[in-house]
Amino acid sequence: MSRMMKLSAVIVILLVITSGCWNLREPDELSFITAAGLDYNEQGQLEVTSQIAVPAAISGSQEGGGGNKKSFVVVGGTGKNVMDAGQSLQAQLPRTLFYAHRQTILIGERIARNGLGSLTDMFIRNPKSEMRSSILVVKGGMAKDVLNIEPMFDPYISTMLVREQSAVGAKPYYYRQFLADALCETMQPLLPAVEVTPNNHYRYVGSAIMNKDDNLKLVGFLNAKESSYANWIIGRQSALTITARVGPGKEEVSLSAKALSKKLRFEMLDPPRITVTLQGTGIMTENNSSLNPSKSGDLKQIEKDLSRETQEEVQAMVDKVQKQYRMDIFGFGEFVHRDHPRRWKSFHGKWSRTFPALRIVVKVELQAKDPGQTNTTIDRML
Repeated sequence: MSRMMKLSAVIVILLVITSGCWNLREPDELSFITAAGLDYNEQGQLEVTSQIAVPAAISGSQEGGGGNKKSFVVVGGTGKNVMDAGQSLQAQLPRTLFYAHRQTILIGERIARNGLGSLTDMFIRNPKSEMRSSILVVKGGMAKDVLNIEPMFDPYISTMLVREQSAVGAKPYYYRQFLADALCETMQPLLPAVEVTPNNHYRYVGSAIMNKDDNLKLVGFLNAKESSYANWIIGRQSALTITARVGPGKEEVSLSAKALSKKLRFEMLDPPRITVTLQGTGIMTENNSSLNPSKSGDLKQIEKDLSRETQEEVQAMVDKVQKQYRMDIFGFGEFVHRDHPRRWKSFHGKWSRTFPALRIVVKVELQAKDPGQTNTTIDRML
């Protein structure tokens, strides 16, 4: 055998020996975190709670032999910071914590009121952390209480929380978007919020407003309807059911709108004015009025009344945010900065003082493209 052939054989053997994942861990050596929660306990200590998957329970139930074994376990630990609490949590488990499958981060209200600024570093710095986790605030409760809820349709509560946002027509709010909002010069983060119900379930209750200029402290909440309108303005609402009183009898009509859009216009007046035009088209899903949507005149009246009442509600929400919370959660500052860079020079560094004094005008234009499967109500057919 020639010297070259011997050298080639040695190289091949070395490649076989040294290649591969030298630091690979088998799945049965890992604890897969599906959701994490941050709380302050009664003693004021940071408490980190993790929901950990039990794969055997899922595979067993699929094969018909899983019985009533839970698909997850919830483990918590306290510490000086997130990683310190994580080590306390790790000491209770025979497998290494694995963060890359985490779907959800829950923030208890007590910790949100104190501020998230000092607790976000681990989720950014740690290369094992999952940036695509959705993030939510637990209104009036603790994150660990939500993690202990037995899910109805999915193996893990984290999956349900992500799907819940889509079910109400909102785009999922991920941790990376939270960071983008927190690092934005003018916009304040608006986080989805849930609460624990008396029968130990959860429900979506709207949004939590965080102040990035004060250690990301929670300053207040918007209810579910207000949150839908706010997300419509921001551009994070993909569908919305709107109900309003229409016609001379002021009877209810519901429109399921899916094609939602928004337009912003800035005018340098005294005070500066921003006009928000919200547009939506959809299907009429309920009509309890005397108006017949197959008639052009009646359809226009329905659309006009739907638009008018929705416009009043959106304007009231904007006024509440502007006057009560005095923080730009809508991204108006970013719009002016991006589309009117010359005008922005006069607002740079003082948008937090400018926003409460803005004149914000809301216009809503709704269209019913489809009257549904009937033109009139059942009681008028009888």
